[in-house]
Amino acid sequence: LEFEPQILKRYVNFMNNPDEKTAVEQFGSGDKYFGICTVLSTLPGLPMFGHGQVEGYAEKYGMEYRRAKLDETADDGLIRGHEWRIFPLLHRRHLFADVEKFLLFDFYTSSGNVNEDVFAYSNHHNDERGLVVYHNRFANTSGWIKTSAAYIDKSSGRTVRKNLAEGLSLPRVGHVIFKDYSSQLEYIRSCKEIWEKGMYIELGAYQCHAFVDFRFVGDSEWQAICDQLN
Repeated sequence: LEFEPQILKRYVNFMNNPDEKTAVEQFGSGDKYFGICTVLSTLPGLPMFGHGQVEGYAEKYGMEYRRAKLDETADDGLIRGHEWRIFPLLHRRHLFADVEKFLLFDFYTSSGNVNEDVFAYSNHHNDERGLVVYHNRFANTSGWIKTSAAYIDKSSGRTVRKNLAEGLSLPRVGHVIFKDYSSQLEYIRSCKEIWEKGMYIELGAYQCHAFVDFRFVGDSEWQAICDQLN
């Protein structure tokens, strides 16, 4: 990002290939798998799924293999998980594929330290916004995302940073409601709080959020709902 953000668009993002163990052997078929798969699907660049990955096949593949050696059946639960957690995000690739408005964020815990196990980044396309947060560790954590990592501004040649509210083009008043494609739940936050403090997030083991479908409300009724939900 500090050298040339456009390089990110050249990356091929994958979880397995013919030279590595299969995705299900490396990452399982639970939260860790789907968290990493969400990152694969929402980073700039080209998302690439390995042969048999969606079906949960455990047999390694290669171009020289003429036929499967194992008699495997597809993992219906894993396939359904892709259908409601991953495939909808792939239909939003126009939101995540470019780097012009891509921002990477540090995740600060209450002690003021950066938790390097949390990957947090946002993107923006026209009026659409996306924010992805993934905790790559078997543990609980909580903290704030506010200021982005530095990136090069090609017009000035300087490295700059943006805060989360600026990156998501949030208004300074009212409230924002957004949907998590990982859980299908909706959240409401104060725009003013995000501008001033950033966004507070609690994360369990290998927990992932993929926030999209941002919309804005501003009357006193929504303020009461936000306060009541805390």
